[in-house]
Amino acid sequence: MTWDEDKAHTAPVSFLPFIGLLIAVLSSWPLFIPAFDLSLVALFMLLTCVLLTGAFHEDGFMDSLDGLIGGVDPKQRLTIMKDSRLGSYAAIGIWFLLAMKWLLLTKLLSLFNSPYIIILLWSGVHILARMTPIFIMQKFSYVSVGQSKAHNMIGQLTVGEWVLVFIPTLSLSLVTFYGYAWYLSVFLWVLSALLSWLFGCYFNAKIQGFNGDTLGASEQMSELVLLFTFSYVFLLIKLIFFTLLINT
Repeated sequence: MTWDEDKAHTAPVSFLPFIGLLIAVLSSWPLFIPAFDLSLVALFMLLTCVLLTGAFHEDGFMDSLDGLIGGVDPKQRLTIMKDSRLGSYAAIGIWFLLAMKWLLLTKLLSLFNSPYIIILLWSGVHILARMTPIFIMQKFSYVSVGQSKAHNMIGQLTVGEWVLVFIPTLSLSLVTFYGYAWYLSVFLWVLSALLSWLFGCYFNAKIQGFNGDTLGASEQMSELVLLFTFSYVFLLIKLIFFTLLINT
């Protein structure tokens, strides 16, 4: 069976959050190696993610940088994204992306002593980051030049498929924030929706929609924003919370 056959099947994108959860758990093994310092743990966690996904999203991020920045009109931008050669925008962009993710993950590791808390937060990053392309698919139009394998895998989700999408997110929210800080969970949901809208609007302005490469780019940028959120915004909220407790 192929995805272009006229048969009922569950949209594969419905399982993206589950894939994110699996990748987060499998890439957490360096947390249990006592000989590794924090920077090395972060490095091997990121490397494991790249190996598990085959740099699928990173490749889309690089193609998007070359096309969206280097092209002058939607058609040329889409054509550049189809080119397998690596441009200067992609080379510079992927270096900064990975460096920033490594620094932010190292910072996050320094905030918590428990590897299990890190696994929960790391899972949140990968689950929520994969929600971004799903939201973009539902709101904006798919565009491409020539034939595309991704086209047949993209469509409007049914109610049952939306349930599949939200199961990992809801489960993680209950485990991580239940009875402690439910408002942080709501904040993350709003942040994910906002990122989807912002990225979608930008892609729509550049190529009049989205394609597979831009979906990968949105996932990577969402990971970066979520890592920053967990590393700094949550720390700020924690400091404000304890300051209010002390003053009352």
